[in-house]
Amino acid sequence: MATVVHLVHDYHFTDELPPVLEEPRIPYKALSKRTRSRFANLMLDTAFKVVFGLPACEQTLIELLEALLPGKKIQSIQYLDKEIPGFFMEERKTVFDLFCKGDNEEKFIIEMQLNAQKHFQDRVLFYSTFPLREQLITPLEEQRLRNSGKRRKIKDYHLIPVYVISIINFKLEHGQDSSLRDGILSSYSLRNDLGRELMTDALHFLFLELPRLAYNKDEAFRCKTLLEKIAFVFRHSSFLEERPVEFSEDLFKRIFQAAEVANMTSKQFQQYQKDMTTAIDLIAQRDYAHEEGFNEGIIEGMKEGKKEGREEGMSLERDRIIRRLRDRGMTPEEIQEIVGTITCHLPFVIID
Repeated sequence: MATVVHLVHDYHFTDELPPVLEEPRIPYKALSKRTRSRFANLMLDTAFKVVFGLPACEQTLIELLEALLPGKKIQSIQYLDKEIPGFFMEERKTVFDLFCKGDNEEKFIIEMQLNAQKHFQDRVLFYSTFPLREQLITPLEEQRLRNSGKRRKIKDYHLIPVYVISIINFKLEHGQDSSLRDGILSSYSLRNDLGRELMTDALHFLFLELPRLAYNKDEAFRCKTLLEKIAFVFRHSSFLEERPVEFSEDLFKRIFQAAEVANMTSKQFQQYQKDMTTAIDLIAQRDYAHEEGFNEGIIEGMKEGKKEGREEGMSLERDRIIRRLRDRGMTPEEIQEIVGTITCHLPFVIID
């Protein structure tokens, strides 16, 4: 993920919408060069929660959810405690990025995932069990049962729907891309293997896969659907100095207003800087791992005199370069041009 170093002027609230935050803004001169982009990177934890996770941002979150869940109408949202205690004393707490409840009692878990993780979908499935179990038995009731030895009878197993929404900065594997809405959103529910018959409406998973949007930061005009615009904002907000004119919907007016770095409180800004440092460290660690793999591949190939060892080392180096360019928001065509210049003897392959 790229870190933006744009230098911009001191911006002020527009009169289009009322201010989201009431605390004093940060003076522009207090911003470090690394954070002098007008808008925060929404893929970082603090910025994501400032824009979508505050009570004043309720309408912004509602419109985001309705865009991701076509046909669903949400009148109001209640933010819930993001820390979910385990059902047994030895279980650790689970902390969501955002956890909320709609006016029909349905639950929404919204997660922003910056880096790929092994068995990520299994983790998401595990997270979904907490609000499901909570509907039938609470942690306090479980503790009471342990102490008294009594068992509580469950009269009704009816479950209110739970939606787990993951906004991710990596691609998932799919049998075919045609299964993705607008080519960027995959969704799952519990249905018949041979047809579309729904077994239960209790559980839904959505994955907004940001890297599948191929438009770079200067191609906002190519976004035609609301979903594409949302993905574009998440990918490129920190590269922009103005809200694109094509993004005229109230949803984006609210997002860009709340995402202005200068509108953060001092506490939010300090945490945002920590988020940026953490992201840079993660990128550095990942790059180091790739470099080590490259060096080991070359050394092993030289030691054993195996051609495949040398090819593996060069392949790892090529993958590292491609990933770094892609993380900086470049299109496949731009990467092709650069990779062809750097390692013209290697075939070009986009690494997922």
